[in-house]
Amino acid sequence: MQEERNREWELELLRVKSILDLLRLAASTDSVSVLIEFWSDSLNGRVIGTFANNYGITKLDVFSFTLYDGDDDGGFLVYRADETGEHYEFLRGLSSDKITFPVVKLFKEPAWFSERVKSGGD
Repeated sequence: MQEERNREWELELLRVKSILDLLRLAASTDSVSVLIEFWSDSLNGRVIGTFANNYGITKLDVFSFTLYDGDDDGGFLVYRADETGEHYEFLRGLSSDKITFPVVKLFKEPAWFSERVKSGGD
């Protein structure tokens, strides 16, 4: 058991271009996706990301993220695609008629994220 804890592990950061790209990725997974939000001193911006299905290849060591510069806030992020296009919005509560992702807000940038960014893995 102790040997398993000391094993080397790697974290790959997959930066996507927009929050819609991130939500498409999270929606494509067969499991429940939870979004993580925190302020990144390393990137000087608000990071929203998830450990999600990596374009068809499920890898738990891939963190997909985007920098979000909007002021919107809420405990849930909703994704909707219809005939008018793709939309997202932050909500304070659940929405039953749309794909809704819980947002976990971290008080500080996780060490695993800042270490990986500093090593050139963005």
